Amino acid sequence: MATALMRSSLLLFAWALAAAAPFAGAACASTPTKINNDDGLSLGAGAGGFDPNDACALYELTAVEKPVNLFVLMDRSSSMAGGKWDSAEKGLGAFVNDPKSAGLNVALGFFPRPPDMTPVCDPKPYQQPTVSFAPLPGNAVAIQQAIGAAEPDGFGTPMYPALGGALLEGIALAKAKPGSVSAVLLVTDGVPDGPAASCGGVNPSDPSEVAKLAATGAMFDPPVVTYVVGLPGIDQSSSNLIAAAGGTDAAILVVGSDVATSFNEALGKVRGDVLPCRYDLPQQVIDGEIALTLVNIQITHGGDSSLVPYSPSCTKAGWKYDALDMATAIELCPSACAALKADELASITVLLGCGTLAL
Repeated sequence: MATALMRSSLLLFAWALAAAAPFAGAACASTPTKINNDDGLSLGAGAGGFDPNDACALYELTAVEKPVNLFVLMDRSSSMAGGKWDSAEKGLGAFVNDPKSAGLNVALGFFPRPPDMTPVCDPKPYQQPTVSFAPLPGNAVAIQQAIGAAEPDGFGTPMYPALGGALLEGIALAKAKPGSVSAVLLVTDGVPDGPAASCGGVNPSDPSEVAKLAATGAMFDPPVVTYVVGLPGIDQSSSNLIAAAGGTDAAILVVGSDVATSFNEALGKVRGDVLPCRYDLPQQVIDGEIALTLVNIQITHGGDSSLVPYSPSCTKAGWKYDALDMATAIELCPSACAALKADELASITVLLGCGTLAL
């Protein structure tokens, strides 16, 4: 994923009406000229073509912030003892106290759990984190105290029920808090191991079974993605499999002699990558008051604004709808998303009422 678009708080953008007055710009052509895009759909444009620097709109909408929920799931198996645990403690402490993390809703859980009478394959005990969800920086002290009190002395690495429980909590949050984004951050140095020979008829020590759980979360609507941060000793093949199935491409590996700093950098990457380039359509468009062919996307970098063209095949830096038959969201194409996230001060505006600029 691309480098993150960061504001002072880590939040996801969605569209909200900012002004109902006409946008300051050229008047819309009464009879739009038709131009073709790379999927052959006819879209309107201002007479004589569309000048990105002379945009017009009936409405100008800007982005508002929505919360991101991050469930940090920390491996406390015995292989984490020593320098790796100390480094993870320092790195996580730096992350939760970083001003760039302010506003991020974070919870912390550990695996494996201490032995008790609960069936070892049951994911539900892992659904309740040790430190409940609360925004940073207010939750930073509780998170630091929890990891400081924990001991990396667990037997086995039961990722299967642990990830299952964390995903259940992410799905519950997605249902309870519409519009928020939920993700699980799995921090480990090992491979799935246990907690039994079989859990519900599957081998919980098989990385592909853990990956199937991650894929279930990623396919939920809205998705609950899984990030994997691999500490020294991690099996790269297994961790990449789980991360890819969870919708985050590949594991983020902690390398170098300064593990604490490297771990903090890895968490910073997750903090940014959790921001997808997907935005809810304005209600005026969803309700049919404004046609899909009268929507434009404007991005501002360093004070300079330009329109991003509609490109449903994403052959170039543009944007597309999530679905033409029942569109509910705008998605930036990969190259446009990367450019946007590379600029911490960039902003997005949607302009309604003029023929869509298309490639």
